[in-house]
Amino acid sequence: MAIEFDASLDKILDASFKIDAPRYCKVCDAEALYFDKVDLGRSCHDEPYPLGRYGIDIPYYQCLECRFTFTTAFDRFSTEQWRRFIYNRDYVKVDPAFVEERPSANAIVTEAYLRAVGGKPVGLDFGGGDGLTASILRSRGWTYDSVDPFNGQDHVSPHRPYDFCTAFEVFEHIVHPRDALADLRRRCSAERVLVLIGTNILDGMISHQTGLDWWYAGPRNGHISLYSRAALKRLAADAGLHYLSLGRNLHFLSHGYAVEEVIRIAVEGKLRRVMAGSHAVRPASGPGARNTA
Repeated sequence: MAIEFDASLDKILDASFKIDAPRYCKVCDAEALYFDKVDLGRSCHDEPYPLGRYGIDIPYYQCLECRFTFTTAFDRFSTEQWRRFIYNRDYVKVDPAFVEERPSANAIVTEAYLRAVGGKPVGLDFGGGDGLTASILRSRGWTYDSVDPFNGQDHVSPHRPYDFCTAFEVFEHIVHPRDALADLRRRCSAERVLVLIGTNILDGMISHQTGLDWWYAGPRNGHISLYSRAALKRLAADAGLHYLSLGRNLHFLSHGYAVEEVIRIAVEGKLRRVMAGSHAVRPASGPGARNTA
């Protein structure tokens, strides 16, 4: 059964997208063409429509160059509108792991790579929700801050340059990816930094034949930006960072590190994750520093 939204949401979205309007990639500025549409109520939950269908189609476009796939339907959303229509009290119904399970798992993953880096890294969880991941890491002796424009519970030092950053399940929520990465980069050390990004890549998962028949394409979760490896590599390069894929959902961006050193950290970090018994939590995502950029 379709869910009835008040007229204001329908009006906002109708004003935001017209399928035949020109679109340009938010990562590389190349032309982007209409790709597919999905109902606004579709989530990343095992049951795609736990809140029902909304009866509002969200169109996605794909870049002809880097294959970045995105919607512009929410480009005009204010912070209040995101909180009202997407990241509201029903959000936990489309992403139950957001509250505790995923932040705890993210802390295990982060610590594995911190130990692989060695020394005493100064860390930041960018888009860290209520700060639970960073709080767990601090309780284990790490210097780790958290920033998130939606939750308002930042634990961050404006004068501290970070040399290790994480952004788990954040960039798929971002309206303007280049601005968000530039914001993250400004918070980092100019000499040497590692950024661990957690987002699923679309390579091999969607095509013009299948369309957006992919569980990760869930606008009800706020998944408005879907990346290929090529898109992440271009995004990193424009920010002066080197890109290394660690798999389907983990990626290193680095500056000031030799490629061989990043590979060593990646391999050692993965081994430490295995030894710690870390298991990935299906990333249906949660509110992070995703839509303000």
